[in-house]
Amino acid sequence: MSRIYDALTKAKEGGSTERSIDLTGLPSPNTSEVPPQRPDRKVQRPALQRYSEPIRLDVAPAPNYRNLREYSDVLFRNKVRLACFAAVGLVAAILLSLLQTPVYRARTSLEVQNFNENFLDLQGTAPTSPSTDPTPTGDTYLGTQIQIMQSDSLIERVIDKLNMSSLQGKQDKQEMIRQVEGNLTVRPVPNTRLLQVLYESPNPKLAADFANTLVSEFVQQSQDIRLKSTEQTSVWLTGRLGEMKTKLEQSEAELQNYANTTGLTFTSDHDNVAGDQLKLLQDELSAAQADTIAKQAKFEEAENKPIETLSDDDPALHDYNQKLNDLQGQLAELSATLTPAHYKVQRVQAQIAQLQLAVQNEHDQMLHRINNDYAAARRREKLLTKAYAEQEKIVADKSSKAIHYETLKGNVDSNRQIYESMLQRVKQAELASAMHASNVLVVDAAKPPVLPYKPNLPLNSGMGLLSGILAGVAFVLVWGHFDDRILAPGEAQNFLNLPELGAIPIARIGTTAFPQNALSTTSSSNDRPELATFEQKVSLLAESFRSTLTSILLSQNGGQTQVILFTSPSVGDGKTTVASNLAIAIAEMGRKVVLIDGDVRRPRLHEVLGISNDWGLADALSEKTPIAMIPLTKLARETKVPGLYLLPSGTKTITASVLFQSPNMVTLLGHLRKEFDMVLIDAPPMICLADARILGRIADGVVLVLRAGRTTIESALIASRRFAQDGTRVIGTVLNSWDPQSAGDYYGYKEYSKAHDSAEN
Repeated sequence: MSRIYDALTKAKEGGSTERSIDLTGLPSPNTSEVPPQRPDRKVQRPALQRYSEPIRLDVAPAPNYRNLREYSDVLFRNKVRLACFAAVGLVAAILLSLLQTPVYRARTSLEVQNFNENFLDLQGTAPTSPSTDPTPTGDTYLGTQIQIMQSDSLIERVIDKLNMSSLQGKQDKQEMIRQVEGNLTVRPVPNTRLLQVLYESPNPKLAADFANTLVSEFVQQSQDIRLKSTEQTSVWLTGRLGEMKTKLEQSEAELQNYANTTGLTFTSDHDNVAGDQLKLLQDELSAAQADTIAKQAKFEEAENKPIETLSDDDPALHDYNQKLNDLQGQLAELSATLTPAHYKVQRVQAQIAQLQLAVQNEHDQMLHRINNDYAAARRREKLLTKAYAEQEKIVADKSSKAIHYETLKGNVDSNRQIYESMLQRVKQAELASAMHASNVLVVDAAKPPVLPYKPNLPLNSGMGLLSGILAGVAFVLVWGHFDDRILAPGEAQNFLNLPELGAIPIARIGTTAFPQNALSTTSSSNDRPELATFEQKVSLLAESFRSTLTSILLSQNGGQTQVILFTSPSVGDGKTTVASNLAIAIAEMGRKVVLIDGDVRRPRLHEVLGISNDWGLADALSEKTPIAMIPLTKLARETKVPGLYLLPSGTKTITASVLFQSPNMVTLLGHLRKEFDMVLIDAPPMICLADARILGRIADGVVLVLRAGRTTIESALIASRRFAQDGTRVIGTVLNSWDPQSAGDYYGYKEYSKAHDSAEN
């Protein structure tokens, strides 16, 4: 604000007739710090034209995490409702718990092992076997036992044994079984072989007796089933044992008769030798065939290849070819200098002829050797083929007889093995029949419980409290969805597409807290929020008005806004409070400002500032005397605030809209523009009356005052639409009567409030 003071001083010293303020270089208001839009709002924004240029920001948009803060703000504003819902839920849970009949739960635990269904095998004689799968959910056997313990037949046995029908006075057995099933719970203990049996009853002793009796009857039933199954198995095995003995004797006699008839006396070792010989001949034959093919290929290659290319296969031939090449080289050298008749040339030619003859002889001998090797390989292959065929006939003849023999012998061995196994199982079944084995072990027997299981007062209280809180949260969110009031800073800007110039908190002067739009006429001047900026200069309330004034001045964007109209959508939004405090803030800057009470139907500014209302605006507009001829001291009366003047509404009762549309109103504002730095007009609410719309057309700009928690989005939209239709420039909005405590300490209000309280003290 000190920089604005300096700019104003320089402007006045320079004698500027327009009394404009050079705001170049002043920091722009940080409008990026706009509180988040409430998450429970879904209102379509109208396509409105901006009549004040938007402030450009270099600040990045708010991060997404502020959405969570939006919900917390909604819940914080409705903390009283949430507390009421929580209290109702808690009290309801306590009352319901006290009205319920106490129910006791008895518990017993037992270990259920897998029964060894293969206990008659030679490798196992124990009737139980530990399970390799400790997970009860994956154990089919354990799940089956749980269903058996909850079966109607077993429950009926327990009811009859405890005589529960007589104790409870019920004759219908099926109804009793259904009731018991509802009170009985059998559940596995995770990752163990343990089962827990739980039974609930108003009688603690009956609950324990039922759980123990159910387990004992389950154990007895399991033993009876195992004993009956074992006895049946023993009887069946005994009958089959005689049949198997007769069958074994018949198969042995048949094997012996076949051996005597065919004369087979060979053993398995003999059979292996013949087979090995056949395999050996097969391997030799395969090798011989491969050797024959290789030598045939070598012979055909030697016949078709030139002599020069065979030198690598024969060392002697290689030497001859080397010497022949040397002699041919010497011949070429001699032929270059000597005639063919020279003796040296003829001697070399003779040596070449001898070597060529030797090379041809060596080549013929090599072909002869390869041919001999190929012929030997073919003869060996034929011999092996003949031997393999003969050995194959021998093996086939023996195999045909041995196959049948081995079939008979296998039948004898199989019958003997079955007979011996059944004999062993008969002995084991006789032993198991004499044993009363059980695979169920009682770990903990049930005891009569001391404390009731239901109702659980602490748990029910917690659930009731939680249910109340959840119901409260749901109610608050649903209620907030249909609540279209403007509650917090930033919401009006989001919906109206207009800049928010400031947020005015609820006035707290001394120990009294009251809204800005107090209409009491009996209050003294020391407890009026309209004069808060003058009477309590060091306060957050006064600072909020000064901050709002800064936003208005900075919104000019190089132009001049000298005449400003203040209005609101409806009655009681606090426009008079905002207008008077902003006028005081302008006067504090050393500027000369006049405040016009344009609400001729319900004037209040004369009461606030202590000025007589015997002559004012209505009188000036209705008189025939030219405006320029009226003394300035009569038009604008000086107040107790230095630099602040008031033009009251006056006493005339002529229709206000007729007065404001007269040429005198334009002349009056033109006259005041020349005499004052700023002209502020307090106009009536604009939705029901046309006064504000008429005055807005001749003013430089309009400030729309909204009251937090009272002004609805719809009414604010109507007001902004009408100004847009009229072509009136709307500078922005001011949120009045906002309670910072409704948003916690999100705006840092508490910290600054403490700082101001310390400064005042």
